[in-house]
Amino acid sequence: MQAAHGNKSGAPALASLRPEGSDRPVRRGLDALAQVCQMVAGDLDVETVMRSAMRAAETAMNAEACTIFLREPDPPHLSFHIVDGPQTDGLARTALPIDDRSIAGWVAAHQQPLLVPDAYGDARFNREYDARTGFRTRSIICVPLAAKGRPLGVLQVLNRRDGRPFDADDLELAQAVAGLIAVAIHNAEEHQARVAAERLATVGQTMAGMAHCIKNILNGLQAGSYILDQSLQSAPESGVARGWEMVKRNMGLLSNIVLDMLSYSRPRKPLCRPCQVAEICQGVAALLQPQAAARGVALVTSGETAEVCVDEAGIKRCLLNLVGNAIDACGPSGGLVEIEAGPAGADGRFAIRVRDNGCGIDPAAQGKIFAPFFSTKGNKGTGLGLPVTKKIVEEHGGAIQVRSARGEGTEFTIVLPVRPEAEASG
Repeated sequence: MQAAHGNKSGAPALASLRPEGSDRPVRRGLDALAQVCQMVAGDLDVETVMRSAMRAAETAMNAEACTIFLREPDPPHLSFHIVDGPQTDGLARTALPIDDRSIAGWVAAHQQPLLVPDAYGDARFNREYDARTGFRTRSIICVPLAAKGRPLGVLQVLNRRDGRPFDADDLELAQAVAGLIAVAIHNAEEHQARVAAERLATVGQTMAGMAHCIKNILNGLQAGSYILDQSLQSAPESGVARGWEMVKRNMGLLSNIVLDMLSYSRPRKPLCRPCQVAEICQGVAALLQPQAAARGVALVTSGETAEVCVDEAGIKRCLLNLVGNAIDACGPSGGLVEIEAGPAGADGRFAIRVRDNGCGIDPAAQGKIFAPFFSTKGNKGTGLGLPVTKKIVEEHGGAIQVRSARGEGTEFTIVLPVRPEAEASG
């Protein structure tokens, strides 16, 4: 691609950076490209990639300011997407026509790089932005951003820090930098499109499962209400109590599914603080003791007292799900549920184990129990308790494991770092 203002070489980037008898410009160019690769590689968030790219371009080009314009549709125009430089806060997202009335607009329209040694001597230079920001543009390099034949936008670099105007070698380096940036932006956009499509599919599945659960719960509420209506007409107290119990139970299920849906659907950073895990375990046991006693299940807590940095509400919700499931698994004939807390090996991690001697989980079902809306309880479960538990544990940087044998019982183990990973590494 031939550049305006004298870059007449169509050779690969950096081929013209080697003046006779010296490899310093080549080394500078290679170092700059390596730095750009390092700064934009590995991230798949478009905004983060572009900010890293802008800083990388500015550093590589030894420039005072840098802007990434993105090409926007309907109608086609450029927007100041990522801007860096003095007094540029008001420029972000400003629309710029794709035409010859600005340097960036010309480059986007013609898909050719442009070298402007003297900005104010070029009729295409739009002085309005200098007037708005107080910045004095002296020299400009502007190159198109494109990947796989699709124009993405424009990279514009302003003013060498040493005061000299940009030259043809700088332009060639800018083209190489722009190529890396365009590929990084393209990859990030493709990744985000895939994630959005997967999320949309998951939302559809989730809504279908949620509708099924709510329908079952509403059926229970209607049945309870019917019994109440009939009982109120004939006034036997036992019928009223039975109907009201059905209403309360199904209201609780409805409340749980809403809480689980909120927990599952929203990314959340745990609010970790030092907590006595044994006290959380004992608190959960106290809350579920009436439910366990009603089913003839013995509920026992044990283990070591230890201070662990966790989100107390999140871990409590995990244990309520696991212990509630364990009580249900024991069946109507009773059983034993144990909650045990203690160190997990010598690597500074902590474990909470919930085990029961109930019916166990069928081997065919064990690989599905953390999938949304999969339940071994039929209409009695929401199918969200274990997915929510797994999500909360993983948000802590931990893991959850399960061991189960049909007819012998089940053990879930939550393994957590004693301190959040960011704090531990700091």
